[in-house]
Amino acid sequence: MGDVLLVACGGGANSTVTNAEDLWSTPMVILSRENATVSLGDKDALRKAMENYRVVITFSIMGGEVGTSTVKDAISCARDVGCKVVSVLGIPMEMEQNRREKALNNLSEMVALSDCSLVFDMQKTMEIFMKNYVDRKFDFFFKMIDRVIMLSINSIVECLEGPFFTTFKEKLYAFASYNDVLLDNAVRNAWGMMLYDKNSEKDGCIIMISSHISSAEASDVCDRVVREHGMMPQIIRRSDNEDSKVIVFRALNLF
Repeated sequence: MGDVLLVACGGGANSTVTNAEDLWSTPMVILSRENATVSLGDKDALRKAMENYRVVITFSIMGGEVGTSTVKDAISCARDVGCKVVSVLGIPMEMEQNRREKALNNLSEMVALSDCSLVFDMQKTMEIFMKNYVDRKFDFFFKMIDRVIMLSINSIVECLEGPFFTTFKEKLYAFASYNDVLLDNAVRNAWGMMLYDKNSEKDGCIIMISSHISSAEASDVCDRVVREHGMMPQIIRRSDNEDSKVIVFRALNLF
């Protein structure tokens, strides 16, 4: 049995994986009106594609018609063949108000269906990028978001090859990725990009850092998170050497 299969569900997910095609690192199925590798609605073919995997990652930018329905089909088929399910769910930007509201309204159902759900807020990520790159065109920010999501999924896939479910013990996490040469700044900015409110917080935090970060630097980050947020984060080292990149996961209750 293999380890991880990524299933990109809907037009938004298809756009992301297509725009970041050079970053693909794991076997993938695309369920979309365009570029589909398994026909929409063909559950037998989808089950067959999943048969030799231990974990299925369903990836969707929530709020659309195709993505919302196909991610449910993908989860159901994964269960049928005995796979664990990790859902990576993007929440659309505020300019797509109806889609954003629909995504948030459907979030609890996706969490209930999955073993673990990881939620990415496209609005807060866009705001940080626009603040840092004031002279760029709008398309640049969408491409950056696509690449950030794909790189984050790659790190999640790597983590799934180990004891993922003993590390990610909660059903729901918000997550964000940020690059900064100063590790403290990267963690602080990533924290501010996550989707949550005070009433939804849980006492759980995971920070993925480069394998090249020193133990002293990692310890300093832990101390800062304890001082500022009152919790001790769990540190996971990625195999890559992108020293400036962190990915922060924050455990949440449903909201």
